[in-house]
Amino acid sequence: MRKSVLWHADHIDTLRAMGRELHLLTEVPGLDVDGRFAAVTVIPAGLPVREAVDRAVAITAAEGIGTALTFAETDIHLTSLVNRRLGHAWAVPEADAIARDKRRQREFLDEHGLPTVRHAAVSSTAEGLAAAERIGYPLIVKPTHAAFSRGVALVSGPEELEGRLGDIEELARSGDGNYFTGAERTYALLEEFLPGEEVTLDGVVLFGRFHLAGVINKMHMPGPYFEEDFYTLPFRRPELEPELAGIAEAVVKHLRVEHCLFNIELRQDADGQFRVVEFSTRMSGGQNYRNLREVHGIDVVRLYVKALGADGHEEVWAGETPRLPARRATCITYAYRTGVVLRNTPGQAALSPHFQSYVPVARPGDRLRRAPEGYDIAGSLSVAGPYREPADVDRIEAVAAELDRRLDVLVVPAPPALPAGGAG
Repeated sequence: MRKSVLWHADHIDTLRAMGRELHLLTEVPGLDVDGRFAAVTVIPAGLPVREAVDRAVAITAAEGIGTALTFAETDIHLTSLVNRRLGHAWAVPEADAIARDKRRQREFLDEHGLPTVRHAAVSSTAEGLAAAERIGYPLIVKPTHAAFSRGVALVSGPEELEGRLGDIEELARSGDGNYFTGAERTYALLEEFLPGEEVTLDGVVLFGRFHLAGVINKMHMPGPYFEEDFYTLPFRRPELEPELAGIAEAVVKHLRVEHCLFNIELRQDADGQFRVVEFSTRMSGGQNYRNLREVHGIDVVRLYVKALGADGHEEVWAGETPRLPARRATCITYAYRTGVVLRNTPGQAALSPHFQSYVPVARPGDRLRRAPEGYDIAGSLSVAGPYREPADVDRIEAVAAELDRRLDVLVVPAPPALPAGGAG
């Protein structure tokens, strides 16, 4: 995991509980003292994919490592290339490459008749303005390679679109976040706007079959920007689960994957029909993994890792904990703040019986920005409570909002930018 190591503590704990020896390949300095890993290799930020693959394969040979794993969106294709070099037939780099490219996802959905939207991939502002006239305003503009809704916006006219395309082009050229490699044919995607509710669905593919872990409610985001927040379980409308799982099964079938974690985001159109927003051959990031276990009793990471070592024996995971009816209500809320961070801890929120965990992302001295200037968060808060009726989902959201206010996150206004020429 070249970044995002903090987000995946629960995933790492599961691997260690399974008796796996872990070696970390990352861009994050200072993790060599992390006792969870047998060894840590730090590579330069922005290393070309081919070089990163070569480094990883060299480490596997030196350390006797048999399999590469990642839970980070930006590393799924790189990891798949490593596993193919290690001789694993279940590694499907083509599927993972599609998952990393929103343009290719739209082409894939079109090709297989899966629920998608009108769209156009563009590589210049002029192309974007022309395509927008064909699709019609309002429309969504997004980077072809990004995550966490970074750069996603609802635009209502040419002037807005021109500005947002400029921002995405700057992101693509910067190399920030390992989103773009510089080899992409297009950097932005225009899509028709879906005005309805959005959900995210997680599951695991084992021996070619999709198994549902859960459908997660998300905060309704009408635009113009789409900051992620309020991931709650269980799903408010369980009667729709078969329909949504059927869409996921169809995507998995056409990707021809044998083993993988799988996530798909869907949103309703004006007629209430769910259409695919995007999908990935990994699961939702951060604390969603733990919450799916808490609510439905299914451990998709454990099942996935067991399948990778099964050598074709499907029975190794048969009989594992089945997906249970909802037994808890959980919510993840992101601590959005603006300014320079002075302190970032769970504070009094940790004393609540609803508190599960707080992952501090920002460090003292970091500057946090809200959309459209940035998509930064101080951290991620997860809370839980009993589930007896659907109204408990609303109650746990209210608890999350209250505990967010009790976090010990202290920020101060950022100093104004210096004029051109510096302080003089």
